[in-house]
Parts: sequence; C-alpha cells; structure tokens
Amino acid sequence: MNLQALGQDHYDRARALSSEELFLKQNGSNRIITVPGQKYLAIDASPFLGGFHRYRYFPGDNIKFMMLNETIRFDETIASVTDSSFSIATINEANNRMDYQEILLKDIRLFKVKRNIPFVTQAAVYFPMAGLIYIGADFFNKGVDNKRFTTDGSALIVGGAFMVSGFVFYKMSFSSLRMNGKNKVKVLETY
Repeated sequence: MNLQALGQDHYDRARALSSEELFLKQNGSNRIITVPGQKYLAIDASPFLGGFHRYRYFPGDNIKFMMLNETIRFDETIASVTDSSFSIATINEANNRMDYQEILLKDIRLFKVKRNIPFVTQAAVYFPMAGLIYIGADFFNKGVDNKRFTTDGSALIVGGAFMVSGFVFYKMSFSSLRMNGKNKVKVLETY
C-alpha cells in the first residue's frame, strides 16, 4: 500500500500568492483593494498599556464609531474614503433607496475596535460563563457539608476570578479609542 503526501499534490510553485492575495486571505472580508492608490482609514492607537497599534478600514469594511455631541452609535459599512472624510451607506426604507452620508474625520469622538488576539478573544466570552457555571455547580450540588443550595467562599473566589479575567480579556480585545492627542485617525493610500 502506497501513501502519498496529499499536501504536495496541491502545491504549485508557479502559483504562489502575491502579497495582496495573502492579505485578503488572512483578513477575509468584502474589502475593495484592487488598484494602487486606494484610500483607506488608518487609526493609530497608543494605549496606556501595550504598544502602538494601527487599525485599517477599507471601503467595504464595517466600522463602529460615535460622533461629537451625539449619542448615536454608528455601525455601518464604509462606502468611500476621501482625504478628510469617509462616506457610509444607510438604507432609507421610506424611499426604498440607499443614502450616503459623509462623515468628517474631525467630527469623530471615538471608534470601537476589535483586536483578534488568539485565545484571549475567545476567553473573553467563555470565562464569565465558566465562572457562573462553577458557582452554580457549587450552589446546586452537595458539597463537603452534605447540604444543597449553599456556596463555599472558595467557589466564589474561583468563579469571581474567572469572571474578572473574562472582563479584562474583553477590554483587551474590544476597546473604545477616543480621538485625542494619543489616538489619531488619518487617510492613507495603498501602493
């Protein structure tokens, strides 16, 4: 019986992916990056803890932000980007058409961004649930005192530690960036 390495059958050295194809494969979304000179938003963040990070938003990406002197949270798709603004597409159901609203960069108060950190982003969701299940299991099951519906102090500490660590991981993965001296938004072009 002869076994072959199946991975080598599909590899073609002549069909190596370009840098743009690798970028799109890594960040699979509905981005529009087809020509050099495509403008996109770049948010430069310098948090209190951690290092500098740049978030990039291309036309077709979903963006979450709030504007100055408004309480509305926008969660829209970027339609186009110019030198000092970007446009979002909103659906006007009364007229049954698509309306475009231009947003100036200087009018933005904060951005909601997501960093996909392996294991940390997933733990932000699962650790609080694990803490509740741990405390609930201690509450409903018979413990060393052979009584139900009682909770030990150590179970509260362990379950609380799970929930607090989940909250910390959530803040690390999903953060709000206020536009101030440390955090800036600008328009850049692909090359």
